[in-house]
Formats: sequence, C-alpha cells, structure tokens
Amino acid sequence: MADQDHSVVAMPHAYLTDNPLDPVLIRLRNTLEKRADNAIPTEVTRENYIDLIDGVVEYFHHFQAENGRIIDPFLHREYQYSTPTYALAAAVLVSSGKRPDLLTSARLALDSSLFQLASGTANDRHGDFFILPTMLAYRHLRDRVDAATRNRWDRYLGMLIPEFAYSDLIGDRQANVINWNTSAISGEFLRHKDGFTDLHFVDKYLDAQLPHFTPEGLYREPGSPLVYDTSARFNFSVLLEEGYTGKQRKALEVLLERGAWASLLMQSPSGDFPTGGRSAEHVWNDALNCASFELWARRSHAAGDEIAARAFKRAAHLAAQVVSRWVRPSGELWIVKNRFDPALRHGFEEYSSHSQYNLLAAAYMAMAWSMADDRISEGVSPADVGGFVVDLPEFHKVFANSGGHYLEIETAADPHYNGTGLLRVHRRGMDNQLGESDSPPSQGSSPAVGISWRSKGRWESLAEYSVGKVSARTFVIDASPEMVRFDERYQLKSASIESVTESYLLTPSSVTVTVQLKGQVDQWKVRFPAFAFDGREIGKIDLNRSGVAVHSASSIQRFELLGPGHPKLHQTSHIVSMRSGYYMLIEGEGRGKRTTYSLGAK
Repeated sequence: MADQDHSVVAMPHAYLTDNPLDPVLIRLRNTLEKRADNAIPTEVTRENYIDLIDGVVEYFHHFQAENGRIIDPFLHREYQYSTPTYALAAAVLVSSGKRPDLLTSARLALDSSLFQLASGTANDRHGDFFILPTMLAYRHLRDRVDAATRNRWDRYLGMLIPEFAYSDLIGDRQANVINWNTSAISGEFLRHKDGFTDLHFVDKYLDAQLPHFTPEGLYREPGSPLVYDTSARFNFSVLLEEGYTGKQRKALEVLLERGAWASLLMQSPSGDFPTGGRSAEHVWNDALNCASFELWARRSHAAGDEIAARAFKRAAHLAAQVVSRWVRPSGELWIVKNRFDPALRHGFEEYSSHSQYNLLAAAYMAMAWSMADDRISEGVSPADVGGFVVDLPEFHKVFANSGGHYLEIETAADPHYNGTGLLRVHRRGMDNQLGESDSPPSQGSSPAVGISWRSKGRWESLAEYSVGKVSARTFVIDASPEMVRFDERYQLKSASIESVTESYLLTPSSVTVTVQLKGQVDQWKVRFPAFAFDGREIGKIDLNRSGVAVHSASSIQRFELLGPGHPKLHQTSHIVSMRSGYYMLIEGEGRGKRTTYSLGAK
C-alpha cells in the first residue's frame, strides 16, 4: 500500500472535547426510558446467529481445497481473506455444538491461514485482515486438536513478523494508515495476550490511529466511508473487551462509547446499516453492526447501564434480521442488497467477491454469537422511537428519524458512489427497495431523487454538486418522536444559482420536502427513481398527474409533486441503475424558485 495517501486532518485530542451529539443523546435516553417496552419483539435469539453462519459455511464447505483454502465459485481461486474467515465461522459452529463434523474442515482452514501469516504470504496481500479471525479461530480450536497440530500452530504464531505479514504499515513511502491496520492492531493484541508477542506493534499504531477520530467518536479515512468507520471502531472495541490497559485506554473508552451511540442513531428502523460511499449496501455491513452492538450491549450491561444495554441488544437483533432477509436459496447470502445472480456482480465493488464477503459476514455473525449475553433483554432502540436530527459534518451526512420514519441525507457526495441530497428514506414495515435506499453515482449524470433547475439555458442538479463543490449547514427547528422539522442549506460553488434550501417535515408516516432556489432560475425539475426490478421482484408503478404509487409484494411507496401550481409528473425512458436494482425515472417540471414534494405510505 506504499505510495498511497492515507492522511486525514488530524484530531489528536478529540476525546478531550465535548461530544457534539450530547444534546441529542440526553433527550434520547429519556425517550428510551419512557418507551422501554413499546417495540414489537424481534424474537431473534443467539441461536439464529448460528443458523445464519451454518448456511454460509455449509455452502462454502463444498469449495474447500484439500490444503484447506476456500476457492471462490466464480473467480475459481482463493480470494483475499476467505480462508481465515471461513476458519472462524466453522470453528464457532464446532464450538457451539451445532456442527462437530466440521472440525477437520475448520482445522485445515486455520492451518492454511496460520501458515500464510507466518511465511509472509497472506493471499492477495491481505494479511491485515487475516490475523483477527485467525486468532479467534485458534482460541476455539486449540483445545480440540492433537498436540502436534497445536504445537505447529503455536510455532506459526511465534514466527509471525508484522512487517512481512501485513500491508498497511507506516514506512518510507507511506506516512499514515487506514482501516486495514486496525484489524492488524486487534489481532496483534490477541497474539500478545496469548503470549506470542509484545505490545510494540499495538502501541505504535494506536498512537498513529487515534488522530483519525472525530469528537463524535467516529473513525475517518479518505472519503469517510461509514462502513470503514464502524469496522475500525469494532476492531478497537475488541481491544477494550479483551482487557487492553495501555496508555490509549482512556481515549478509546471515551471515543468508542460515543461512536457506538452514533451508530445507534444512524441505524435504519428496519435495522439496515446506513448507506453511502464505498462498500455501501453490502450485507456484511449489517453483520458487522450485529457484532458491534452485541459487544456494546455486553459492555453496557457490565457497567450497569441497562437502558443502553437493552437498546444495543435490540439494535443487534434488528441487524441480524437484515442479514436473514438476504439468505439465498442455496444457504449463503447475496453480497449486495439485490437478488441478481452473483455472476452478474450487480452493485459489487471491484473488490467484492461471493466468497470473501459471504464469509466476512459469517465471521462477524460468529463474533456476535461469541459476544452475545443472553441475560440482556431487548428494549427499544433509537431507530424505533426517533425524535432526532443528527449532523455528521466530517462524513457529509445528516440523519433524521420521527417515530420510525428515517431519512439519510448526503451533503457533499463522493460522485463515484452517490449524489448530493436526499439519499435514503426508510419507514418501519416498508420494503426498503421502494426506498429510496441509496442513490446512483452523480459522476456524468444526476438521476437521484431531488431538485434540478435550468438557468441561462442549462440544466443543473443538486445531486451533481459533490464534495469540494458544495457546503451545507443544518438548522433544526423541532425534533420529537411525533414530528421532526429541519432545513438543509446548500451553498454551491461555480453554479448558475447561489444556494438551495431543503425544508424537511418528517412524521412517522410521511416526509414533505419544500425546496427554495436562490438565484436566476428559468425552470425547475423534480426527479423520483421508482423501483422497477431487483433481480427477482418487479415493481408496479401507478402514475397519475401529480403522484406515483410504487408497489412491491409487501408494501407501497407514494411520491407526490405538490406544487405550486399544477405540475404534472411523467415517466421518462431513463432506467437508473443502483446497487439495489433498476429504477424508472419519474419527472415533474414547473416554473419559479420554489416547489414541494412528499413521500409516504398514504
């Protein structure tokens, strides 16, 4: 990874500053306490985690080579860290008593993983991601194998040299590190704890990593992708759970608890991980959330904070429900939240594969199972009750929730992945494919939900004003579980107009958006991508003059263009491709500088 710029603006003392989310969290804890028993139980148990793991492992068991390595069924080779994540998932099935027959398979996978680490030959140079699942698998299996095998594993763990085993390292051509290194830190701490190394690597790289944190307790790397914030924080949380007492312990305790609460605020009422940016809408995101929330439920319970413990337990179960919705008939998971044949790679990143991301999800579910404390019962989570607006400026995201109706807004998009503006709309009980659940890249076009305008004969859209071309501010007017009102004001650079203000009125059943354009405007246009096909289900689109109703088998989403005047919606011939499927672009036009539209169930 040398010659890559991994730097972010350092915040070396973030843990000593006030948490900007404290005013929201103080009110929210009061709401959680008052409504402690209001949510419908998920009926998810720890054993559901085992069932999900079993489906993935059983599928990939058939793709294990004689030397223990897992071969991707589409790439026809071992890919990235599939083998060590398989080793952990299979080891937990053995340890749980569910699948004792998998002991030999788990042993072979672990043998291969340890050899690759010890010899500095980790597959695809992904040793950073090998060490944590490898150490956890070792703990499950070390007392279940013969003495010769255990001795060989111990020898491999003693031989491992981080500078040869890992890729994300500070050196002559690399001044900083990213999320890869957090996995190595976590695994190296376990290797230290089990007596195979000292703390030199952990101490060195924790010092380098702490300035990546914001005062909200969130982890940044270039592009600020949310999933790599959460994965990094989870890796650091494992250190706390395993008893880390070094000089960064106090900072980690403060920042990671803040970040855990921020994750609760970002979770959709359906349990989904927030979207946006790199690796978004991948099912392993939700498995990661499940493991992280189980860890924090345990830690909160141990600290005597039952409101938090029950909220985290609820959030873990909601995340597990998301994973279970994406089980394929063959037992493993769809990688991205659509139902296209995996061979088509619809919505995949260039680095996504059927093996590595299925088995990463299984490994996180294995960690969730290991950390789950059955003494903690579900309460309600922030996703259930809402009553807040959360602005995360370092991540260009705003989240709002009113009684289980939830918005995510992108205030300065990475154009490779999304457009600026309204990014997601989820409502409890709604089919999220009707969403919106995500938005398309704005690079080269802007078919996202939201406003466009024509000025001086040229069409522009808010969506196309990506990071570096726009700045945004959030103004909260009112926030309760019954109603949330706020304004999002965008200042545009090198645009034909000066600014765009979106005024949101969010209730448990609908969201109304009034858009005000400042500048010389000839005409405006509002766009709505209506769900058409996700690889299995076809959306039914009913269009009238000012509204459209989109039906799936289980729910309905309505979009209405409310004026001013009598604007007419029409269906274009433009098919929009998103991670979740294909969408038919609906448009409506009018004149003036102001318009209003709504989305909801009614």
